[in-house]
Amino acid sequence: MTFTQVKVIDITWDLLVGRGGQMLLAWVNYRVFNEWLLYHMELHRTSYKMYTSVAFQTTTLGTLGVLAKEWLAFGETNWRRFFRWLAMLCMVLGTLYVLAFPTLMAAMTGYITTYEPYVEDERRNLVAWSEVRRVEYIVQDSQRLGENYTKPLISVAYDEELADAILNYSSHYLGVSYNPILQSLNLSNWVTTSVQRDVSSTFVFNGTTTHLSPPSLNITFEAESRDADRPSGGLIYPHYSLSPNPEAARQGLIFPASYLHTHGSCKPNETYQWGFSYIFLFGIFIFNFVWSCIMVGMWMDTRMHSRMYRTGRRPGLLRSILDIATAMREEVGEDEPNGDVLDEKEIRRKLTDSGGALVVPKKELRIARDGGVGDGELRERSWKRRLTKGSTF
Repeated sequence: MTFTQVKVIDITWDLLVGRGGQMLLAWVNYRVFNEWLLYHMELHRTSYKMYTSVAFQTTTLGTLGVLAKEWLAFGETNWRRFFRWLAMLCMVLGTLYVLAFPTLMAAMTGYITTYEPYVEDERRNLVAWSEVRRVEYIVQDSQRLGENYTKPLISVAYDEELADAILNYSSHYLGVSYNPILQSLNLSNWVTTSVQRDVSSTFVFNGTTTHLSPPSLNITFEAESRDADRPSGGLIYPHYSLSPNPEAARQGLIFPASYLHTHGSCKPNETYQWGFSYIFLFGIFIFNFVWSCIMVGMWMDTRMHSRMYRTGRRPGLLRSILDIATAMREEVGEDEPNGDVLDEKEIRRKLTDSGGALVVPKKELRIARDGGVGDGELRERSWKRRLTKGSTF
């Protein structure tokens, strides 16, 4: 593929899978976390900050910070607090994974330049590996066939015309049988054999019949090299031709496998390859499995134990707005003369000073305000206490 093509594929992957997948995971996070939040308020006092973060900004860096601070709020040592701590840890990990999902998807894929193997010939020209042909047969005394042959006659792979002529000649005069299934002579593997007989013979090739007096032609049959004789695992034959045209290779040069090994190299070309990192892909599968277990576990916990869930109460954007607005109005004060004109800082200060929180009262199916003792004393304590006391309002 061209650079433009792989770039379009990479961008499409980032948008559809990276961002699209993040939207899907964020929606699942929103549904599961908000349903569990109602169950949390049935058991624990829930700060306004935690409620607004989970209900309205479920998958953001700000919510991640709030959840991390709630996770550090250990409280009393009992099983209920332990399971709350465990749930907060799961929410932190789930939110962190959803935030990092596009980056992980983008890092999992990529594109690289493709490389092609080449061999440098005797003129220092680069010959593509696809044009390299293995030598199958060599007629050592080809000058006996006429003036057109001044060098050994070489039959390379895909030179079917010359190969058929040599095979027919060998089966008739050299006592070597021909295997029609394998389309080769029946010779032992790992042996390069030169065969010549003291007989008169006739060689038919390229429409020309040549009658030869004894001895017969001296023909070398190139078999696979032994493993110990191979300079590289892929160079299984002893000789190769660097002429892409089989007809030109008949009187060309042959090169030993060791030459190809020392003069071979890979060069980048103008095409690219897009793909996945299999190690990263395996890691993504693990992350998805852990995230799925967190979502299923929290949903099952809510479904089995929450009073609000069993009665059909499901959180939603408008429902959450109405619940938090009612509770905050009570917290700030119904008779507050400037309640409608308070800015963000003033509302935050009043909620912090009140020490109130949100709960689902026992035997009731609504979110209500639970008054507190104020936060002035807590603000004067050490930084460790501030870090582990949970959300600030």
